[in-house]
Amino acid sequence: MALDVKKIQSLSEQSITDLKTIEKLGDLEHLEELNNELKKVLDSGELEGINPMLPPYIVQIRKNIGFMIGNYRSTKTHAVNRSKDLMQLNEQLSHIKR
Repeated sequence: MALDVKKIQSLSEQSITDLKTIEKLGDLEHLEELNNELKKVLDSGELEGINPMLPPYIVQIRKNIGFMIGNYRSTKTHAVNRSKDLMQLNEQLSHIKR
């Protein structure tokens, strides 16, 4: 199988566009605010008086939101880094004569 520089460059450019879309997404600030507000409500101890099932339910929701925010930040970081990698790859490929 021969190295198809043009195809790799084209796919790299398309991939960079996809990664740039991920980079431009917001920071999930509303989810972070919700997570903080739920923590305040949990810390206040009011929920037990309303419904004893609420605290463990909200703890689980907070855990999942925290996990999702962490994954989201990691994905954005990877998008930035992989965009740079692909740009460098395209730069290297541009020197290959085919």
